[in-house]
Amino acid sequence: MLHFTSANSAAHRPSPRDVARLEELLDDDVWAFSNCRVDAPGRPVAEVDWLFYNVRNGTLMVSEWKGFPQRVALATDTGTPWLLDGGLALPNPIEQVSRQLDAVRAALRGSILPQHFPAFDPLQLRIMQSVYSPQVDQNTTIERIRWGKVYGDLPELAAVIANSASRSPLFLPDAGARLALATALCALFRTTFPPEAETKLRVPPKGGDTDVVRRISAIHRQIAALHAELADLVVTAAGADTRTARPPAAGTAPQAAVKDPPVKVVTAKAAPAAPAKAPSLSEHQRMNAHLTRRFQGVNGSAAAATKALETAWRSALGDTQLHEESGISVSLFGAVGTPLVKQHHGSLPKVLGMPLRKWCVLQAKPPDCTRRTFPASPRTCGCAERRRDRRPGRQRPERRSPTAP
Repeated sequence: MLHFTSANSAAHRPSPRDVARLEELLDDDVWAFSNCRVDAPGRPVAEVDWLFYNVRNGTLMVSEWKGFPQRVALATDTGTPWLLDGGLALPNPIEQVSRQLDAVRAALRGSILPQHFPAFDPLQLRIMQSVYSPQVDQNTTIERIRWGKVYGDLPELAAVIANSASRSPLFLPDAGARLALATALCALFRTTFPPEAETKLRVPPKGGDTDVVRRISAIHRQIAALHAELADLVVTAAGADTRTARPPAAGTAPQAAVKDPPVKVVTAKAAPAAPAKAPSLSEHQRMNAHLTRRFQGVNGSAAAATKALETAWRSALGDTQLHEESGISVSLFGAVGTPLVKQHHGSLPKVLGMPLRKWCVLQAKPPDCTRRTFPASPRTCGCAERRRDRRPGRQRPERRSPTAP
């Protein structure tokens, strides 16, 4: 929260505790003008406790803060006084804040809107109003109030200021206009312009380093002040701990100072840091990498899925990190590959046309061991050695052609 206090030294000041609490609850997008003096043409001078302007949401609120000697028993709308515990009647704060709102609206329409918001319709200017009193609690009876609201909890009021929206928000044309608007509002409401607020609102000019240099100088001055304060604290602490030495008693020889024996410090050589090892992937992660890489760009075609499975399986066969004592796990391949084909084909055996284990065994055979068919004997394997009867004493009968004589 950017706080702009009254420039009048005799004006009432808000409680530092309340100001600190508001600064915790509100960010710098909320400008707070406290104890404003609003002098609108044709209207009596109004003393406003708080005027909040949320630059981010474009909302305005006039808030009257009251402190009563007793708890508020009844809070009513205009035309009826408020009642405290014990029956004491007080002037209605809603009526007071309504008059303040009229003065603020007239002042903004007369000088601020034409200069800083030329495209804004002055008749659409909307300002919220509220009354805050710590003596309002959950037992207070609050009648229906047509304009405004009564708060007894400061965080609740801050939440409304920070989050409320308006049907006609008062937005600035750009961030560079914030400083000029804040200066004009301080002049209108007769409040001071603290240097820290000016630093936060100032936008560095394009291509210029003037503000940067000033900010660096301010930081160096703050650091120097902190060093001076730290030096004073160190001297104070040293003076508190230093004790004056007592003089030796009469007839007593002063004792010689006993020096502590030197302590030999042995420094151990730091062991060389072990080189960091790259994190190894688990078997599931490696198998998933093989399958995912091969399935990139594969559509719902069964042939493309089969080709991707074949390529992935051969790639997994060449991965030595997947080799166990009994070979590569077919179950792991199936567990990782099933989600990739489940959407379009249902299961791996369905897309492969045979059980997964049988398919994996066939794919694992060398290329020269594929099954071939021959006209004479369709059951033989092209790479298998023909069986011969090796029993001694028996010879294979000679085969003769049927046409031989």
